[in-house]
Amino acid sequence: MGTSLAEAPVAHPVPVQGAVAVGGDLPLQGPWEALGPDLVATTLLWSVMSLYIAGGLYWLFEIAVYGWRYEDPERVYGSDDVQVRFLTIDAESVVQRSVDRLPEELTDRYVVAEEPMDIAGSEVAVVPDSFECSATNKGRALEWARRTLDCEAEFVLYLDEDSHVMEFAGLPDADIVQLSEHPRRTSSLLTYLAEVTRIGFQAEQRAFPSITVPLYAWGGGLAIRQSLEAEVTWDYPTVIEDTVFLWRAYVEADATFSYVTDQVSNQAPPSVGAMFRQRRRWIAGAREDNSILSIDRVLMYGIRDLSWSVTAFIPALVVLSFVPVVDLYFFEAYRLVSFVLLGMLLLWAVLGVYLHQPKRRIAVLCLLLAPITTVLHSAGALWGLLSPPETFEVTEKVDQEDDSHGL
Repeated sequence: MGTSLAEAPVAHPVPVQGAVAVGGDLPLQGPWEALGPDLVATTLLWSVMSLYIAGGLYWLFEIAVYGWRYEDPERVYGSDDVQVRFLTIDAESVVQRSVDRLPEELTDRYVVAEEPMDIAGSEVAVVPDSFECSATNKGRALEWARRTLDCEAEFVLYLDEDSHVMEFAGLPDADIVQLSEHPRRTSSLLTYLAEVTRIGFQAEQRAFPSITVPLYAWGGGLAIRQSLEAEVTWDYPTVIEDTVFLWRAYVEADATFSYVTDQVSNQAPPSVGAMFRQRRRWIAGAREDNSILSIDRVLMYGIRDLSWSVTAFIPALVVLSFVPVVDLYFFEAYRLVSFVLLGMLLLWAVLGVYLHQPKRRIAVLCLLLAPITTVLHSAGALWGLLSPPETFEVTEKVDQEDDSHGL
């Protein structure tokens, strides 16, 4: 005989771990619950670390293969072969201090300004409001000066309004010559410490003459052969005109590049907010304009930019290795790698101290606070990736009496 309904066994639903019941239906699993929180957390954390590892390995490659072999190049051209041009909007007192600190032998001097000003020891050239070209902001002033100013020198040495030339031994036989950046403290100790650490990372510039295309240029101390400038021009819309000129010079004119250790002192950003905005502009400009390069360079720059942006998370990754929030796969390897990456931050701080030679108290603070200042340095880059700026913001300069490098 068949079983009656009253005698039929009752099927009880088996609960599913991590499932969420909807109304009276059977429990359902979402995509994250199906994967499991441990796997999701592991994937996210290892992905972040992988980006940083890629950027760090490329930096190590540059230093290990090319940078350690750097030798200061032979100087072929002297001060008579150089015309100096300071770029400013209207920071008269700041520019005057920079002109006063120029080596006496650099006698061919111009200040290219947006507003009239009186500068002792230099001729002032004012960019007219009526001038139009494709370049904007600083690039517009550079292009006007290129078209307008008389120059019989082999090179034009471009300096920012706050650039103090601390030494000048001449220029090597290259189309573009990068002078060494030497930051000085303004009103913010944290930004100054971040700049010292960045100088350690920037030791990779010693390898730039040997790689396919130099990664970036610093316009606060950049000498350009006049004939190359006439061929490439500054007439290109970008917010990172110095680096983009360098890229275009390589792509369009097969230019050559050299790096010298002659130091040019420049102001650290006066506040953390100003540093954020500066870094935001740097990374946004690089991402917008690196399409002028070959596809392999574009991919490399993309990885580098992402690596720089996730630097802000490295100290947090180390902390997470001690917090039992989730059970990570390959936990021991994760902890080891996170400490190695933290060591990279300290390596850059050590290099920055070695190259910059600050006062002892600054050196100690730079090493102790390296995780914090590196996070601050990369936070602006992360901001630029998530929200590129729509306008050009000039980093404010401070009317500074001396070249302060310490507390």
